[in-house]
Amino acid sequence: MNKKKKIIPLLLCLLLFCTILGGCGSGGQAGEKSGQGDTASEQNGESPEKKTEYHVGDVIMDGDMKIVYTASGEYTESNEFMQPEKGNKLVFIRLSFENQGDSVESVTSFSFEGYADGYNVEQHYSDENDLSLNLSPGRTGEGMLIFEVPANASQIEIEYETNMFSQEKIKFIYDGNKDSGYEQNVNKSSSENTVSPGETVEDDNLRISYLSCERDKSYSSFSAPDSGYHYVTLTFEFENNGSGDEYVSYYDFRCYADGKECKAEYFRDDMLSAELSSGRKAKGTVTFSVPDSASVTEVEFISNYWTSDRVIFNANV
Repeated sequence: MNKKKKIIPLLLCLLLFCTILGGCGSGGQAGEKSGQGDTASEQNGESPEKKTEYHVGDVIMDGDMKIVYTASGEYTESNEFMQPEKGNKLVFIRLSFENQGDSVESVTSFSFEGYADGYNVEQHYSDENDLSLNLSPGRTGEGMLIFEVPANASQIEIEYETNMFSQEKIKFIYDGNKDSGYEQNVNKSSSENTVSPGETVEDDNLRISYLSCERDKSYSSFSAPDSGYHYVTLTFEFENNGSGDEYVSYYDFRCYADGKECKAEYFRDDMLSAELSSGRKAKGTVTFSVPDSASVTEVEFISNYWTSDRVIFNANV
């Protein structure tokens, strides 16, 4: 493993670069690969038209990332302290992502800007405004972007920069209350060579002991899983068998249920985070919110962000 000391500052720099780039490894011009365009064109075997404006139901290829514009509509904020200003309203678009490449791809809400009748508008953040994805090869995820706009706005656009060097952008046009009915592919097959609780794996300079996996509950009255979800907590022990320092953190883990990324939870006080000198050990947990309907739940430890090397743990409980 080639992890550097104090990897968190490095990851923050990497995330900032990915945000500007509009997704790690994407970098290519939107629509360069087969798959861009509307679904009807694909089904008819026609070559999709190259364009820069997309509506609900459209499919875009941004490098190795497949993006589907699945829905748009007005958003109702349940928090009374986060209501839009008088004369404004909240609108959303929902996007689906699938990593069809061979390296980790990232996308966050910071890659998007909203405009109403040509004027920049602010993003609105809530519990559902959750577009923050780090997808390993073959994995999927989705997220919502919410903006506060004038109630009488006639043209609402959300721009996504696909290439920071050329500053090329694509536009998602707000289509009012519309749903494409698109559903992501479900992968209920287990990955090869997964590690189960009670097993130990050697990963370069680290010896990783997978101690346990269990259903969990929050210890705070202010936190509970969403309806149809449950918490899963995994406990690990790491030992540094190398000659240099190693840093391990819960940020290095990703969870996928039937191939779709799950939300990380942070209510425990023993989350894994440690800098290990040679020969030292650390023990800690990582926790995720998993759909009750999931058939296959897997947690990945990203051991090298540059090569996308990973260790996959069976998290079915």
